[in-house]
Amino acid sequence: MSDEVPTLGGVLVLAIAALVALWIAKISGYYTKLSRPTWKDHVPLWSVISAFAIYFTASLLVASIFIPALQKILPNNTSIIALTVWLHFSLSLIILIGLSALTRTLPSPTLLWKDPNATQSCKEDLKYALYSWCIAFPLVGSVGQFFDWLLFTIFQIKELPDQLAVYFVKMSFAHPGFFTLALISISILAPIVEELLFRGFLQSFLRTHLGSAKAILISSVCFALFHFSPEQGLGNIPIIGSLFAFALFLGYLYERQGSLFASIALHSLFNTISILNLYFLGETPRGPIW
Repeated sequence: MSDEVPTLGGVLVLAIAALVALWIAKISGYYTKLSRPTWKDHVPLWSVISAFAIYFTASLLVASIFIPALQKILPNNTSIIALTVWLHFSLSLIILIGLSALTRTLPSPTLLWKDPNATQSCKEDLKYALYSWCIAFPLVGSVGQFFDWLLFTIFQIKELPDQLAVYFVKMSFAHPGFFTLALISISILAPIVEELLFRGFLQSFLRTHLGSAKAILISSVCFALFHFSPEQGLGNIPIIGSLFAFALFLGYLYERQGSLFASIALHSLFNTISILNLYFLGETPRGPIW
């Protein structure tokens, strides 16, 4: 639970910082016209449907079969922590293997990862991922803080449920081995899986039919809503709002660099910093962590 209610002044300060970061990005040439005519017609509709089917089928099997069975075998608290960490790790790995296999069935598998006209190195993509994080961080934070303040102002809600992934991470803090496994799941596997799903498959398909701008917008909405959870209640509002803002940067970076590695690097960087912030400072991240 997060019981620190942001003040309007704090929200405004963060919003001003976000505007300054966006302005600096503009004058430094970060924003460019998105036009990649050679990066189309390589992701058919059936592959997008198959990608999400792999995700939901794997999740359903784990939730309905493996979790109940293992909970009966491992009833004590430490074992539940182990169960949760290993299940998330295994689920991410299974989905990643399934998606990797699916990419091999595409007409042009390599186009999912990179536009043939994008000649920059992975080091260059990583540099722009770091640059994008510096721009996105105050904006994502200000969106989350604004909705926190709005919920308190309207409904007098001081405590909002944490994102489910935050509970997942907190459970592992007292166990270095499990924490390492959780860190791998959230900082490496989850970004690859989600970027393959929402940028690699979905956004690439939408780009062909609607253009880059609409593809970014629609895939960002889907990405944000994908993280909705009934257990989070009204806490979904700031989480989904900040995730939408973050997804816009992920989608833009994918188009700007013409490289899925760039958006994966940004996603991984954001998640890693959120976890380290939670671990060392004890602050619950309102921005992306999954």
